[in-house]
Amino acid sequence: MKVEMNTMLRSALLASAASASLLAAPTFAQAQTADEGVDVGEIVVTGSRIRRDTFSAPSPLSVVTSDVIKQSGQISVGDLLLEQPVINPATNGQNSSSTLFLAGQVRADIRGLGPTRTLVLMDGRRLPFSDASSPAVDLNTIPSLMIDRIDTIPGGQSAVYGSEAIAGVVNFIMKKEQDGLEIDIQGGISEHGDGETGRLGFIYGKKFMDDKLSILVGGEYANEDKIMQRDRDEMNPGIRRDTTVAPQSVILQSKANTAPTATFQLLGGALGTARAVTLDYRNPSSVVRLSAACSTATVQPSCQDDALFYSGVAYNTLQAKSNRAVLRSVVDYKITDTWHAFLEGNYVNAGGYGIFQPAFSSAAGGGTMPVVLRGDNAYLNGAGSTAAALRAEWLAAGKTLTQAQTAQVGKFWEEFGGRDVKTEREQWRLTGGFEGKFQTFGRDVFVDGYAQYARLDGTTISYGVPNILRVQQATDAVLLNGQVVCRDAAARAAGCAPWDLVNGASREAILWANGVATSDQTVKQTTAALNFATDLFDLPAGPVGVAFGAEYRKETSLFEQDPLSASGALFFNAIGTRGGSYNVKEIYGEVRIPILKDLPFAEELSVEVAARASDYSTIHGTDQYRLHLEWAPVKDLRFRATESTAVRAPNIVELFAPQGRNFTTAAIDPCDAASFRTATAAQQAARRVNCAAAIPGYNPATFTSNIGTGRPSLALLQGGNPNLGAETAHTYQYGVVFNPRWVPGLQMSLDFFKYNIRDGVGTIPINTLFSTLCYDDLTQPFASNPFCAQIQRDPTGTNGGAVVGGVIQAILVNQNVASTKVEGYDYSISYGFHTEDVFGQDFGDIGLRLDATWMYKFVLQGLPLQAYTQFANTITNATPEWKANGTARWSYDKFSFTWSTIYYGSMIASQAQQAGVITPYKTGDYFRHDIRATYAYNDDITFRAGVINLFDRYPPALPETFTGTGTGSSQYDNRGRYFFIGANLNF
Repeated sequence: MKVEMNTMLRSALLASAASASLLAAPTFAQAQTADEGVDVGEIVVTGSRIRRDTFSAPSPLSVVTSDVIKQSGQISVGDLLLEQPVINPATNGQNSSSTLFLAGQVRADIRGLGPTRTLVLMDGRRLPFSDASSPAVDLNTIPSLMIDRIDTIPGGQSAVYGSEAIAGVVNFIMKKEQDGLEIDIQGGISEHGDGETGRLGFIYGKKFMDDKLSILVGGEYANEDKIMQRDRDEMNPGIRRDTTVAPQSVILQSKANTAPTATFQLLGGALGTARAVTLDYRNPSSVVRLSAACSTATVQPSCQDDALFYSGVAYNTLQAKSNRAVLRSVVDYKITDTWHAFLEGNYVNAGGYGIFQPAFSSAAGGGTMPVVLRGDNAYLNGAGSTAAALRAEWLAAGKTLTQAQTAQVGKFWEEFGGRDVKTEREQWRLTGGFEGKFQTFGRDVFVDGYAQYARLDGTTISYGVPNILRVQQATDAVLLNGQVVCRDAAARAAGCAPWDLVNGASREAILWANGVATSDQTVKQTTAALNFATDLFDLPAGPVGVAFGAEYRKETSLFEQDPLSASGALFFNAIGTRGGSYNVKEIYGEVRIPILKDLPFAEELSVEVAARASDYSTIHGTDQYRLHLEWAPVKDLRFRATESTAVRAPNIVELFAPQGRNFTTAAIDPCDAASFRTATAAQQAARRVNCAAAIPGYNPATFTSNIGTGRPSLALLQGGNPNLGAETAHTYQYGVVFNPRWVPGLQMSLDFFKYNIRDGVGTIPINTLFSTLCYDDLTQPFASNPFCAQIQRDPTGTNGGAVVGGVIQAILVNQNVASTKVEGYDYSISYGFHTEDVFGQDFGDIGLRLDATWMYKFVLQGLPLQAYTQFANTITNATPEWKANGTARWSYDKFSFTWSTIYYGSMIASQAQQAGVITPYKTGDYFRHDIRATYAYNDDITFRAGVINLFDRYPPALPETFTGTGTGSSQYDNRGRYFFIGANLNF
């Protein structure tokens, strides 16, 4: 039975909106210190498997504690992580509603390099992928109440943790035991009374058999309701660029001539010569001639006719609809004082709902489902005032009522309903393992091992995706023997019911033309690992610590689409079936060598080395390393430097997506005589060499290719590529940490980061392949150029359009072709103090913290030999040059209050435009302020409440960001002021 918390909490939440004195809580925290009573003995910190105290982390480490998670007010831990400056938006609650298969998912993306380059772990163990169509981990599969802390460490970590750790690692450290029952409940709602969220979680633990047996079980149910753009006055009807002026300014959104009734493009041509009419969406029986601005096939920016509507605001979603139920249980048995075994089970049942506009036909023609109204259409020539008015407009436009005369139809096919996508995923994971230690040669050796199996089964149902051919057949209605029927005889025999575009469709026509697309997916993961850690021997500066081990992993996935959808017959992406598997065997080792300690200008000096070797069944051998140096000249100051290599093995989709035949008419043969004549001198010189090597008897003045403008289309082979290699990265981090003893509680850090990523997986534009990478390239011989090998020609003229040297096929499968370079700085400063120590009176405790990232470089080279394109500080890639999070917290007795501010620096609105082409060109600085409060009623009951986006700040008022629904713009809060209340109960 569905748990509906939102209904119970709705009244209380709305009432709490005015209670500002009760609102606030921390959003973000650094690692807790020994002063807070926390055990800081030997543990394994994220970023290394060598045991040490928490203050010896080898790299910058952001920590979010369990208390922060509960008090944040966020339903998803992914949305909480997004507040960290090192995390960029990928898939979250704002943009997943417009995805086919990822609705309801939230994914981590360090530095904006993509979720597939961010490795997500639980207790240092790899989590299974949450989707077969786009492999990555959904953070909503982790029960938030059972999280002890979240460690985020940027930088290449493949040497320690393996593939996918190019950008960094997010490690969820989970609670292992508890005494008693804890219940946590929270609800939230926007100021507008929509977007309701709710979460109910529990965790119960108990020990048995003289504390040898520990049982822990917990889970949560959470749901999130949708928010539509039409329900926000601030975003209704929306904005656009005025493309008729230079620079292009921001104006009111134009109306759409794709209508839920129908528009008919009677005449094409420029503004003033075009003519179109519409069936007024407010009164469908009324035929209205559109103004000049609305009559062109693509409406002009000034189109505001009352008979048309704003399509974007009508259908756009600002927040997804989703629900999830998550359950986790852990059984731990202490075999001896130093050895224990555990069994862990996890279960997830999640549902997401993608919300799309209805299927559509464009008044400009073309597209997925072009539909025309013919002059002899039975309903156009039928009885009734609507048909008569439409015929009058038809004839006035100079058209005759014959089959040869047509008008393009612009229509949202609301009769089928919205193209809503329902995704259901069921995932379970079982892990068994042990931990312990033994002594050898007087040294403690820590050992842990585990085996894990996980399986995901998912189903996606896409509604309202009509059969394209059937819609075209049904709308082509004629009069036959006094009856209105579909013109196509074969369609009539198959049961075609004619569709009345003038007066409205019948139920039979809608049912005959409608369609439903389905897909099924299965993801399996098997992993096993054995790890050792110990101190080898002592040096004057301390023990030499080592860690080493071996891991095995197998990934399998299958994505199957129903046959009709896979054929391309429906208004839906034809994907087909894709699947495959691979396995990897790995060994790794780390060593930490303390060189100096407690000496002048060398309070500490140490070196760390880590290396990993992997053997993939797909890409074979890879290796990576990490070198780390730490130097503390005095106790207050510590320098750290890390250089590492990292890899990402291609995933199953990239490797095994089916290769299929496609066609294009856009390809131009550089060897063709016409192309040769218009080439530059340098291009001609290269083509003389390379075309002669490819084509027998090549003559640049006379060779006429079989492809090009007005000639037959070119066959393409597209899809996955089982011969892909690994993406590789070289990363650098240099930093300094300052903890002055003369200012207790003050901590500062500054870190420089740099990523160089090569061999990124991508595809090549067809004409770039032909010209830049092959026939215009003299940097390597034609015979050894791998890009030229992708262009297959016919040397005899029997298979290439009867042309000797004609092009038979071009291969455009996934390849390792892209490169990325990223640079910037991370800053952090925190200061906490007791007021009595500073002011002489006890007013409680105050904590201040500021974290910021300055990423001034994010350049991408899509193909070899191309120039790098700067994406830093652009909405296009969701990478603000400056991103910061500041918090101030005051706690006194049972009460705490926190103010936090999220800052995004001004970004370029569109990477595709230059300054002077659009105005405003930048988004402007963006601030979001949140307040949170907690009150401990007693030791067992704590209440919390808060306001997220206190000042109701919406995304910048630019078309590129306004609704905050795309990946780049979804870092902005688009739901407006949001209230939440919650309670935590312990029994």
